[in-house]
Amino acid sequence: MGVTMMMSKRLLCAVVALAAVAAPAIAQVKRAGEVVNSPAVVALTLPNGTYITPGALVQIDQRGDIVVQREAFQLVNANTSSAPVTIYGGDYILSQLCGSYGTLRLEVRGADGLTWLPLVTKTASDAGSGTGVALGSYAVVRVTVSGTAGCYASLSRVPA
Repeated sequence: MGVTMMMSKRLLCAVVALAAVAAPAIAQVKRAGEVVNSPAVVALTLPNGTYITPGALVQIDQRGDIVVQREAFQLVNANTSSAPVTIYGGDYILSQLCGSYGTLRLEVRGADGLTWLPLVTKTASDAGSGTGVALGSYAVVRVTVSGTAGCYASLSRVPA
């Protein structure tokens, strides 16, 4: 990675970190001789002269590197389904195991906000690392079980 890219990344991380840890009324960044409140929603000038506008809150670690969004949900525990969950979105792995099988189904809430649409149906345990599923941003998902015993299921996001 070139020096300019490293400096650009560090500048973005510093501005976003300031916005994340300070209240918007207090967080101020000087840009081109002016004071800008809430720097996470303004265009930032990079060292190469280009502008960027962060589209969302970006988490950074102590070294200033961008943190990848990580998620994991236990959707079924001891044959009891959890409440529906809202996910970040992206690629996920559905892992499941039951003592005896009927049907385990991963469902996503439809566009009408009422209908549950089946994505994955399992009638046997995973023969390896689980089942890959791609989900949209802020999708609401749940797992239903019927005719099963001793079921466990989790949904884990694959880091980008």
